[in-house]
Amino acid sequence: MEGIEAALISYDVMCQWSVHMMDRVTRSSHLKLRDDLELRLAIGLFHIHGHRDTCLARYSPSFIEGGRQIDGETIETLWAPLNEISRSTRGMSTSHRREVIDDHMNDSNWKKLVGVGKLSPINPVLHQYSRK
Repeated sequence: MEGIEAALISYDVMCQWSVHMMDRVTRSSHLKLRDDLELRLAIGLFHIHGHRDTCLARYSPSFIEGGRQIDGETIETLWAPLNEISRSTRGMSTSHRREVIDDHMNDSNWKKLVGVGKLSPINPVLHQYSRK
């Protein structure tokens, strides 16, 4: 993370989770943050409108420096396509299930990467799943 001065972290209930966030990071054997890293905390745009008005002003990516037009809901966009494979992964071992899900997520990432330069009113990666 050399050269990175700030990180935007988005979570559905950041207003509650952030109260003890640094305690959780400090106690974790898996999480490490540099002391000089500025954390910018956000709630994704899909979830923030179900919160109090004070959360909107404080945690909306629209009002956070560097947040720009991010919606903070990237993971949720994968749920629908991954739900399509859920029935076939139920009977798999944990290792096999992880490999299959990783393959599908990597395929999604690849399609996003190669579609970055295309101008389309509909996201081509998500649109492909609605066609049968």
